[in-house]
Amino acid sequence: MPKQLTFRISSELKSIIGKELITDDFIAVLELVKNSYDAKAKKVELIFNHLKDESKGRIFVEDDGDGMSYDDLVSKWLLVAHSEKVEAEKDLKATDHRAGPTGKRIFAGAKGIGRFSCDRLGRMLKLYTKKRGESQFHILEMDWNKFEQDPSREFQTVDVTYRSAQRLDIEIDTRGFTKGTILEISSLRSTWDGKKLLDLKRHLQRLINPAQVSPEQEFKIYLRAPEFRKSDARKQDYARVNGLVRNILFEKLGIRTTRLSCHLEENEITTRLVDKGTFVYGIVEKNEFAPLHDVKIELFFLNETAKRLFTRTMGIQPVRYGSVFFYKNGIKINPCGNHGDDWLGLDRRKTQGTRRFLGNRDIMGRVEVSGDQPYFREVSSRDGGVVRTPELEKLMTLFKEKALKRLEKFVVEGIDWDSERTSKDPEEIRADSFRIVNQLVGKTEDQAVKIEFNKDLLEIYAKKQLEKTPELIKNIEAVKKFVRTREAKAYMDLQVKAVRSAFRDLRTTQRELEKELEQRERQALFLKSVSESDKSEIIALDHQIGLGAQVIRNHLLDLKTILDKGEPVPNSYLLEIIEIIDLQAQMMSSVTKFVTRANFDLMSQEIDADLVSFVRQYLERVYVPQSGSTPGQQRVKVTVQTDPDTQFKRTFNPFKFVVILDNLIDNSRKAGAKNVRVTIDVLNGKTMELHFVDDGVGIPDKDIDRIFDFGFSTTGGSGIGLYHIKKILSGLGSIVVNNHLEKGVEFIIRVEK
Repeated sequence: MPKQLTFRISSELKSIIGKELITDDFIAVLELVKNSYDAKAKKVELIFNHLKDESKGRIFVEDDGDGMSYDDLVSKWLLVAHSEKVEAEKDLKATDHRAGPTGKRIFAGAKGIGRFSCDRLGRMLKLYTKKRGESQFHILEMDWNKFEQDPSREFQTVDVTYRSAQRLDIEIDTRGFTKGTILEISSLRSTWDGKKLLDLKRHLQRLINPAQVSPEQEFKIYLRAPEFRKSDARKQDYARVNGLVRNILFEKLGIRTTRLSCHLEENEITTRLVDKGTFVYGIVEKNEFAPLHDVKIELFFLNETAKRLFTRTMGIQPVRYGSVFFYKNGIKINPCGNHGDDWLGLDRRKTQGTRRFLGNRDIMGRVEVSGDQPYFREVSSRDGGVVRTPELEKLMTLFKEKALKRLEKFVVEGIDWDSERTSKDPEEIRADSFRIVNQLVGKTEDQAVKIEFNKDLLEIYAKKQLEKTPELIKNIEAVKKFVRTREAKAYMDLQVKAVRSAFRDLRTTQRELEKELEQRERQALFLKSVSESDKSEIIALDHQIGLGAQVIRNHLLDLKTILDKGEPVPNSYLLEIIEIIDLQAQMMSSVTKFVTRANFDLMSQEIDADLVSFVRQYLERVYVPQSGSTPGQQRVKVTVQTDPDTQFKRTFNPFKFVVILDNLIDNSRKAGAKNVRVTIDVLNGKTMELHFVDDGVGIPDKDIDRIFDFGFSTTGGSGIGLYHIKKILSGLGSIVVNNHLEKGVEFIIRVEK
């Protein structure tokens, strides 16, 4: 007689689906945050208490979601592998697969085992929860190690303690807590320091994609670590542990670079390319990747300027932040796009053509899928990415053919981004882009394709690429067959005539360009070379030195009058006199350095000019040639990095700015620096940021709060230079110091409009 048998479940299952499956502390925290998201929370707070005392260390995860009743705890939370997502996906299929971004929040959890992340983080767990309207809290307490004491014991026989309470006896502030869940994890299994918490913050920054989560489904993450609040006060936002965790979209950072957007819908694919804010071309073609739908790809090319600005803004190099992330209904699938992950095979492909292909270091972006997307499932090992399915292969092909290759066509063939020769100017880039549009469209077999392009490309091509006229006409006529309207075709015919006419006027155009170039050279703030000083320059030199000498003389006479009367002189007054005399002496010295090279009115105390050009040209054409000219003085190599197109026009005193530059570099020399790197960026057109980074001995942490004090010095100098700099900038902006470099120090100057 056959006998029916049943499986038995060992208590060791807890470890298999808990700390052995979730092998990373960051992944464990992300899973708990996703559980809060699934509970329809508007916010979740991650609180790390007593981290410096192992016996008292606590991690709290508090959300304002739906919370759980007693029945929920018994029938759902304590039911291993139960997931509400299964029922939710059935409902979604029965409605509309496009409901993701704007409709009901779609679940982020997948396997119903996220709760076992608590085991990864700590041995003890207390769970506090209540639903809106309930009068009592439900509390579960468990020791995960109980599951490990006897492998022969069955999973379901290990007791979990339950109790209810009218109020919470807990060390965090729960005032205003009306519904939701709080997890208290103790007996922590890992050490959490400031660096690890910042790494966690960066993982959390990438978890939620604001481009896919509608305002109605807003979800905020807060990170709290009281022990780091004091040190946070001295740091920039990106270096602070505490506060709101923001996922800042790349396009919101104000970094102007090449951007390609590809949107796949049920019937068509729309691709648009924009270069530094200027639309270049757009293509609409048939969707040949069914059953894929509701897929968006956003790609950004990381030229050197973009990389530098990203690092300044986010406090981390782009390559360490990540590359192309994968979001499903607004939630990131790990580890796709993380540093070291090559889920799209970009780096493997780049080894086949270093100069032709873009790798993870060269681009940043995201792949977004929305709505009912059963083809893209996370593998059971939570750090394993996406299950390989035929649909995933199609998605990767879509990314490569419709996004990556087209971006490469523009930035590699159009900009020559990795070329050893001089980079192309913006007009050359636009001119080449028209040829690329023709190449892209010419390869498609879809006769229903629609193409839109920047009409200025034709005019620029006519002016700058006249020697390629036959090739240009051929490209125009090749694209013309895809234009549907009679008006557009007539416009293109006119452009062909214009090109031919421009070709006949080539010599006139060349003369105009040469004249324009000469005019630009005259607009330089500093001359490249000087043969001799003329009379007007000598007069200007005398004027500025005379002003400074008169100020010094007046203050010395005032001081002499007081001394003659026998009156006591307060130390504060003496220090003020020394400060004024020293500043005037430095300004007089600065005049003698560049008066014969200046191409502006030295009789004026202030000038209205581009401050970026002033700083760059002074350092490159005046300071660098003269540095190290004093016998026995150590020579410091000064390099300046800035985007050629960057401008920041305002009124400023050139002599005071030279005092700022000279003092900073002189301090670096006294600190034993051999190299100084000056980086200039302009943020949102309103703030100019100068970063002075040297490789000297740096500044001791204990002295950071005093370096701008009058008379204080760490290099054996007068201790007045940094004081002057801060005072000069008091009405213009600010200066802060970054002392957290492996070697040397960084001063960050901000000048406002």
